[in-house]
This record gives sequence, structure tokens and C-alpha cells, in this order.
Amino acid sequence: MSKARKVKLEKSKGKLLVPSDNSPMDDVAIEELRSQQAASEASFSIHPKKVQYENTYRMDPEDRFKPYEIEGTAMNILKSHLGESAYDPEMCRNESLAIAAKISEALKAKNYKRYKHVVVVSIGSLKERPGVYLGSRCLWNDKTDSFATVRYQNTSLYAIAMVYGLYYE
Repeated sequence: MSKARKVKLEKSKGKLLVPSDNSPMDDVAIEELRSQQAASEASFSIHPKKVQYENTYRMDPEDRFKPYEIEGTAMNILKSHLGESAYDPEMCRNESLAIAAKISEALKAKNYKRYKHVVVVSIGSLKERPGVYLGSRCLWNDKTDSFATVRYQNTSLYAIAMVYGLYYE
């Protein structure tokens, strides 16, 4: 289409109007007008409205955090990781991180809905006979929140895993 025959189209508030110079439209101009209309209509339908669900306002859990299940799982993980290992501070630091991660993964696999969990693993030496006192304080709901503590010991080290399950309302 030559520059002289080019039809100028006006846009007004997102709508395409007829040619501004009132000249007759040829097939190319009509096809161009249709493609512009289709493009403008498609741009409005690309982003569908996002669905927003209402809150459930559930105050009690469907399944409660069960410490007796967690204790068995945590004990198996402690036994498999530590076994009869000798105490080494560097190894114990790495193992405590790995054990905490494994216990956390096991809790995720149990799929306690709306529960957040905290896993703390401490490993120490038996030969040095340290006096270790572990304590924790939490603000929680007695009806929904719970914890489990597991202790493992071999000839040279001990390990304590504390797992907290907190219901997220």
C-alpha cells in the first residue's frame, strides 16, 4: 500500500474508528482494521480475573500433631545417622544439621495440615561428662500445639532431638 493511499485510523478510548479522511477503504485497509480490532480485543482477555477464596476460619486442626509418631520417626533417624559413631566436634556439627533436616522432611511427609514445625538437634560428648541442661519456653495453645523429645546415646556421644508442632490458625 502506497503512502498516498494509506488510511489513517483514529483511536479513541481503546476503540478503533473509521478513517479520519472519509476516503473509501480498500481491502487492505479493511483487513488492517480487522487485525487491529482483534488485537485490541485479545489484549483485554489475556489476564483473567484471579479467583480469591474466602478464609475457612478453622480454629481446630483436622489431625492433631502426634508426639508418639514423631518420637519413633526421630529415633530411627538418629540411630541410622549416628549408629556407633565416635564423637568428633566437626562431624557432630554437620550431622546435627543433617539430622534436623531429615526429621523436618519426615514431618512434611506426614502432612499435618496448618502445622508449622521446629526441629532442634544437639549432639555432645559422653567422655567429657559435661553437665548439659536444655530448656525451652514457648507461648502456645495447649489444645492444638505439642512437642516431642527424643534422646539417643551410644558409647561416646549423646543426641537430643526436640520437635515442636505449632498449629497455624
